[in-house]
Amino acid sequence: MSGIRQMIKLIEALRKRRLQMQQDASSTKREIWNPVSREAPGRKLSAPSHRLCAATDIGKRRSRNEDEYYLSPDCRLWIVADGMGGHAAGDVASALTIQAIAESMHPSGRNAFSGAEAAIGDRLVEAFTAAQNRVSNRSLSEPECNGMGSTVIAGFVDGEDLYVCHVGDVRGYHFSEGQLTRLTNDHSLVWELVTSGQLTPDQARLHPQRSKVTQAIGMLAGIAPEVTSRMLKPRDRVLLCSDGLWEALPEPYIGEIVGADGPVMESLSMLVDKANATSGQDNITAVLYEHSSSERTASRIG
Repeated sequence: MSGIRQMIKLIEALRKRRLQMQQDASSTKREIWNPVSREAPGRKLSAPSHRLCAATDIGKRRSRNEDEYYLSPDCRLWIVADGMGGHAAGDVASALTIQAIAESMHPSGRNAFSGAEAAIGDRLVEAFTAAQNRVSNRSLSEPECNGMGSTVIAGFVDGEDLYVCHVGDVRGYHFSEGQLTRLTNDHSLVWELVTSGQLTPDQARLHPQRSKVTQAIGMLAGIAPEVTSRMLKPRDRVLLCSDGLWEALPEPYIGEIVGADGPVMESLSMLVDKANATSGQDNITAVLYEHSSSERTASRIG
């Protein structure tokens, strides 16, 4: 009888071991990722990790794309910049903005972290200030760039902590436990009407004056970047996007796509496709990130 019990225990142990091996193999397979970089007429997509993807699309109405994005080599810093439509050299402004922020946040840059205790939010504000100086100086020194500007949002992950900094009407969203939460308030005239109770957020999305921003990199009046932070749990998702996306799609619909099971690259491609099909009146740019547990490495940014 004892021999039968031992045999049953052995079979059960082997079954559990086989199940664990299958789970480990599945996890390893998911971690094996060949970085994706695609460019087609009007669209660019980058997916350096299975947990991170960025895409920009010219849309259906614009003759050029004034949006730009950036993903750091370690996948912890992401930026979306929207060159101000109707202003001179908007594409130059968005490129300079991203360049300045990425350089400032790099470990070899002037604003590099001094250690794990460094305030990431403060570093992001310093990086935005560097972008403001660079774009303003170019705007004042080159006549063809007079009046250029860019809205911008940057996200940075440090361990389980997310930091988001922005100016303008670019947006950040956090999806967790089936709920989509907007992390940012638009720096725009229309959003001031929302905060005063004169408009609902959905009315603001379609308002004819929605593009009138009160803050942007390059504005001579200066900037006051806003920083927010969140604690992330495994499988939480973070979306950064230009107004070309959130103006085209209602937030509940954005939440459905962001929260759907499936690869991050697939979800982001669907968001851009749907925004283009629904509207396409503006350039569309977005970054989508899915969180997993990781070590805190605040001194490494690249």
